Amino acid sequence: MLHWLSFLLLSNLVVAFAASISTVPIPLPNSPRVLRRDLYGYSIEPSSVAPYLQSRLASKLLGHISEIAGVPAPIRVGGNTADQTLFDRTLRVPFEALPNDTTVEVLHIRKDWFQGWKEYFPRGTNFLYTLNLRNETGSWMNAMEEAKAAMGVLGDSVSLFELGNEIDHYIQKGWRDAGWDTKQYTKQWYRLTGQILSSEFYKNATHKPVFQAAVFADPPMVPDQQTERDDFDIINVTRAGLVNPKMIDTYAVHLYPQSTCDAVRRARLSLNLLSDHHVVWRNLSQYIPQEAAARAAGSRLVLGETNSVSCSGRSGISDTFGAALWATDYVLTSASMGIERVYFHLGHQSEYSAFTPLPYDYQGERLTAGVRANFFSHLFLAHVVASRNADPWKITALPAANASDFSGYAIFDNESSLAKLVFIDLGVWNSTSGRHNPSTLSSTDSTSTSPGTRPRRTVKAQTPWNPGTLVEILRLQGPGSNAKSGVNVSGVGVDPATGQLVGPMKVERGIVNEAGIVHCNLLQAEAVLIQKLSRRSRFTG
Repeated sequence: MLHWLSFLLLSNLVVAFAASISTVPIPLPNSPRVLRRDLYGYSIEPSSVAPYLQSRLASKLLGHISEIAGVPAPIRVGGNTADQTLFDRTLRVPFEALPNDTTVEVLHIRKDWFQGWKEYFPRGTNFLYTLNLRNETGSWMNAMEEAKAAMGVLGDSVSLFELGNEIDHYIQKGWRDAGWDTKQYTKQWYRLTGQILSSEFYKNATHKPVFQAAVFADPPMVPDQQTERDDFDIINVTRAGLVNPKMIDTYAVHLYPQSTCDAVRRARLSLNLLSDHHVVWRNLSQYIPQEAAARAAGSRLVLGETNSVSCSGRSGISDTFGAALWATDYVLTSASMGIERVYFHLGHQSEYSAFTPLPYDYQGERLTAGVRANFFSHLFLAHVVASRNADPWKITALPAANASDFSGYAIFDNESSLAKLVFIDLGVWNSTSGRHNPSTLSSTDSTSTSPGTRPRRTVKAQTPWNPGTLVEILRLQGPGSNAKSGVNVSGVGVDPATGQLVGPMKVERGIVNEAGIVHCNLLQAEAVLIQKLSRRSRFTG
């Protein structure tokens, strides 16, 4: 939207007092992975859908994402309450959460609970809906009623169904016997999907959704995050016979790098540990064999539910600018490994939610509706994936930009030509500015301050671009890692009350130097997008 762009022309973006210089050669693409424009999605607890629809905030924010990226963010309606959802035709209201919508033991719904979703979310939004797999009595009639209602109301907007949420926790929850394994799960999965596919409502539908399978919670290689001994991973479930590329579009795994669910993991919570590229890589690299198994089965692997800290997040970590930088690195690292989509979980009163629709009382404080710092990772990545055509981008991680506090990614067009670069400084820098956000707990406002002047580095990228080519630079920036407010993308912020974008966008421009060298200064705790412009500079030669 050029009317809110103000350009800053720079012939050289080197800052003489940079603390360090990072020279990054850009190699030819070696087995690059797909970078989808809808790579960043949201997972909403079923019990939180109605509160979100009571405010226009999320609708406005996701409208910006759709406009910038060119496609809307996918929405999964699923989570713990999916297996506590009961369809009730006799219900006098569209839904009823018992005992209430923050402590849900059972969610009763009827068909018109699905009304308004298509109108609220941006046009073209694809919905994934999680059916109740817990209740297997009566030939899965509850799940069948849910599927019929969802398809009847949402029509071609519902693209995928899941069967159950985190089914590898069913033994612990008392929903399956101790012998529950991939073979039993696969048998039940085929039984229920077979009933759906053979039903009159499915056969008569003009649009027929397919399925996202697996939906496993426990990481395969992190023992203290495994709630029970089982064989639930993508390798084992495909060996058990859950393979059908015509029906299974994706397999899903869930991942939370930190947790408040128990005292041991709660004691390890740290923004410094979250905002560390090597930790991000270790957490995600355990899924490389899982992604290969999904691909061998003719489908794809996605992170079907994730966020910074499980059990609803931790204010002071999840809602900070450091979490926005983490999410940016996390999504791009995932894409570079072949994990094509990441769904960030939302609850209407969760500490990790990027935006909260309604004011509420929490831990003795009155929190406002609003937008939190971590939303800006999505706003920035919408610019990263934006394209003038429908062809998908390709992405590869840069070996020379791979440190605890520094990462980099090269993005190529459909003809394998370098189009964009992203560099992220994940170093923790704490500031006295932007510490408070009224939609977050004031008790978690940071009191830490980093000493001295904020460090910066000069990134020296060795590209195949011709000297004199213009480049454009956007920044994901904030006062500090601990900031809860004051975050923006090249000067563009968000009004927390209305969701409107505010402020002119200050896009920097530079020129490719001899030998294809592009220089850019990068503050500690900041990310940059460098993209090649199609026209050459008038200063060339």
